[in-house]
Amino acid sequence: MLSPETWNFKSPQYHFSTEKRDYRKSNIPDVVKSHYFNHSVSLVLPDTTRIPDELRTCLSEDSDYYRIDGLNVFELINKEFIEAFVKKGELTLLTIGNRIDIDNSVAITPAGHLILSLLTEDYKKLGLQGKTSFFDRKVQTRYVVTIDLKSESFTPGKKKYKHVQTSLKERLNKRFNIIVSWNPPDDNLCPSSVAAWFHKYNYNVSLCQQTFSQRIEYSLPIPIISDESDNDKFFEWLGVLSICGNLNNDTKNDYVNTYKCPSPFINVGQVQYLQWTGFFTRKQIKSLYTIMKEYVSMIHTLPWAALHVQGFSDSPVSWGLKEHTFYTDGDNSYTIVFRPGAHSIICKSLSSNNKPRISQ
Repeated sequence: MLSPETWNFKSPQYHFSTEKRDYRKSNIPDVVKSHYFNHSVSLVLPDTTRIPDELRTCLSEDSDYYRIDGLNVFELINKEFIEAFVKKGELTLLTIGNRIDIDNSVAITPAGHLILSLLTEDYKKLGLQGKTSFFDRKVQTRYVVTIDLKSESFTPGKKKYKHVQTSLKERLNKRFNIIVSWNPPDDNLCPSSVAAWFHKYNYNVSLCQQTFSQRIEYSLPIPIISDESDNDKFFEWLGVLSICGNLNNDTKNDYVNTYKCPSPFINVGQVQYLQWTGFFTRKQIKSLYTIMKEYVSMIHTLPWAALHVQGFSDSPVSWGLKEHTFYTDGDNSYTIVFRPGAHSIICKSLSSNNKPRISQ
């Protein structure tokens, strides 16, 4: 017999924010520019038979990234490394295989910040100034250290640099597996230069590539978006589409898992769904956004088009330097819906900041 208490579990809390903006006049939105660690990118193109080559290849050309095994964090403050890759172009680096709730984590943002998210024991050994994790202020199990690698005060020979150098070299006895991508400032420079640099210091370097998948849903009802539409129901519909749910408005079999397209809707011949998975820099997402913007502006018969970006569940930050955690699902994602001749809709999603209570 089932315990009655099993029906009393509350659903996880989420934080959504929605805004409208005129994509035809505005620059790239902040939600794109400040989201650094992108793991999955999806496009939904309804009533579309041919996908422009620019959209298909935007994320696949010059998109290689690299895995470095057993990295000593001390290498990341090497003067040569900072001058060549952090201060020139945009470097994005992230720990992989570590869980943000129970492990140490390291990242470098395109803005040049080295972030160390450390367990209390390792933080106290390190001897650098940091802040208690926003999510563990009461129990103090984690601390976050942020170092601006582009700061004028952070140069060899100065007191601050020497202190950080000693701490990372002698007190942080941890090694990390990381992925890294570098967008050079000049087309004449090769993005693989960063891999060559780590190889020179005898690290095991592996080439990684994004994966791509595409599917077509035929004869499908899709919701129509207007200023009076229920945006929550629309984004729910997009979610069902992304997991290959049944969207055909089948009312003959009235089961719990039957889903009905929200009204008003129209029937279209097909819906294209494209998805890339891997490691994407904000520069790549900016390029895709610009191409999407131009495409939607040209195809006036397009009902709408959607761009969805999902971040890494275990990245130490979500947007900018905003600390990230994983209590329920580690979600940090956003969706941009383009509407020809109308405002675009941006939905930003974050998992709950509330730590689950443990029963006594």
